[in-house]
Amino acid sequence: MLRDRPVFIGIASGGVFAGDRANQPDFLTPYLAAVLGSIGLKTLQFVPMQATAFLEGYNAISAREKALATIDLAVMREPPCPATVERE
Repeated sequence: MLRDRPVFIGIASGGVFAGDRANQPDFLTPYLAAVLGSIGLKTLQFVPMQATAFLEGYNAISAREKALATIDLAVMREPPCPATVERE
């Protein structure tokens, strides 16, 4: 079992899989959540980029920046200091 830590998962799709305009079901997000949860990783952030097949130039850059802005870095915390072993 792994110690829980933040996991950021980027999902790019040519189609739309979430929201009102979804034209296909989202099987990937719940599957990854279940698989990663089974090994102890529970703090997951999914960063979707949808409809990439329809984006060109500036729109693609804008969509990428918008997706990256959704990442919540507050889940990051200082890593614990490694234990030190004192020798006599």
